Amino acid sequence: MTETYVYRRHEANWTLRSLMAAGLLSVCAVATALSATVSAERLAAERQAELERAREAEMVADLANYLAAETARARNALQAPRLKPAKPVEAVFSSDDALKDFITFDFTSLDVAKIDAEERTCLAQAIYYEARSEPRIGQLAVADVVLNRVANALYPNSICEVVFQGSYRRTGCQFTFTCDGAMDARLNQRKWKAAQDMAGAILAGVRVPVTRRATHYHADYVKPRWADRLTPTATIGTHKFYRFPSRTAVAAAPAAM
Repeated sequence: MTETYVYRRHEANWTLRSLMAAGLLSVCAVATALSATVSAERLAAERQAELERAREAEMVADLANYLAAETARARNALQAPRLKPAKPVEAVFSSDDALKDFITFDFTSLDVAKIDAEERTCLAQAIYYEARSEPRIGQLAVADVVLNRVANALYPNSICEVVFQGSYRRTGCQFTFTCDGAMDARLNQRKWKAAQDMAGAILAGVRVPVTRRATHYHADYVKPRWADRLTPTATIGTHKFYRFPSRTAVAAAPAAM
């Protein structure tokens, strides 16, 4: 009787252990399956993020290559002589109208090169002081705002006048660098040369309207009071860009950036 009882008790214990082991195996299998599912989803998300980063890098690289090629082309055009080949001295003096041509010649046209140089310098200053640490597309965006203002009837009609508008007042400057002493600091020659090259290329016709007609912008770590009254157009680098919402709102909109 005692042996039979012991045997049955031993058999029950073995059965219980078997059931517990089977239960543990099932739990482990479920946990493994869940872990594999989570790992697969995480891997898929990482691959998707990597693909998006690769597409973005490719887009930026294409734009950089385009701008570099257009900048080189524009630089060559700017460096090329603009004057027609001079006539031989004999031909000039043999002409009956030589003296008349000399008297009636419009010498003010000789100031064109100087004016171009001044506008280029002002645009380069805006690019350098406002966006020298930005990628090229960020620098192009700042220049785009300057040119949009030149084209807008609310602002002066030259680049230098737009850039230095209000710079003689303590709180009225449109671009902060023109009145906060930033221009007194020593230039980074490499970045200044890059800003000059970009300004020259833009004035030669290399312009991409990346800001969607924006006339205002501010750094992304501040929020000026006027921002809520304008229409956001783009966020490029560390700057947010805006334009006037409508013609009726122009009069009430701020002039300062």
